[in-house]
Amino acid sequence: MHPAYKPMSLLMKIVFWFVAVNALAGAISLMLFPGSTDRLFFWEIRPPLSAAMFGALYLGGAAVVSLVTYRGRWEPSRYLVPILVSAGVLISLTTFLHLDRFTPGFKLFYWLLVYIIAPILAIVFYVQHERGGAVWEVVGEPVAPLTRIVAITLGVALILLGILCLASPGLVIAVWPWAIAPLMVRIFTSWFSAFGFGLLWFWWERDWSRLYHIPNLMIAAAVLDLLMVFIHRTDLNSTGLNFWLFCFHLAAFGLIGAFMHGWQHRAASARKWKPNPTQS
Repeated sequence: MHPAYKPMSLLMKIVFWFVAVNALAGAISLMLFPGSTDRLFFWEIRPPLSAAMFGALYLGGAAVVSLVTYRGRWEPSRYLVPILVSAGVLISLTTFLHLDRFTPGFKLFYWLLVYIIAPILAIVFYVQHERGGAVWEVVGEPVAPLTRIVAITLGVALILLGILCLASPGLVIAVWPWAIAPLMVRIFTSWFSAFGFGLLWFWWERDWSRLYHIPNLMIAAAVLDLLMVFIHRTDLNSTGLNFWLFCFHLAAFGLIGAFMHGWQHRAASARKWKPNPTQS
């Protein structure tokens, strides 16, 4: 960890630990008890496959937020701000579009509180920690040009696809390989659109050591979601072309994250062994 990195404020640590624990609780509930969402979650999710996949996304988020909070430095955690803000805005919007599906009372209040307050606080923390200057120059491994292009291109594609799916979930429902409600289409879309906003962060941030957790999240999301599909394969309507296209898009998402890691390693090796022209 670079010595010039700013420490997280105490309030930021508290909020991020809360976010991590909250996400872990959601992951445990949805992955271990996907058939009991009517009692244990904020709305009833059917079939269990949808609940388990949602839980897998929570698990990856909980792990990454826990890690950066444990390390306690601002600059390596800065990329979480666009992800948290976009996820909060999109999931809040989805909630208001489907209020009738949520369990009324305390559960709904708590859900909205998390997804409205967390993005606001993330913006506050950004302003707080950037005030007076923060480290933006490359102090570790620079992002390779191809890595940056891939990240930004995928980010734009995810956001554009997300806009389409949020506006017209019926288009997705028609080809989804298991029965799924418009609410869950919009929830999944919100999460992957948030990945898109995170990938756009490669436009501003140029230090790989402050960004590599984003492809880590991509790999984890792909692996865990494919695992949930296998475990709950009895919920599938069919295993035809739509199913394989769905699996392909998940696998491709993770493979792109792995490619980004591999290309960065290749670029770092090339720089390491590049001859120094000043040496005779």
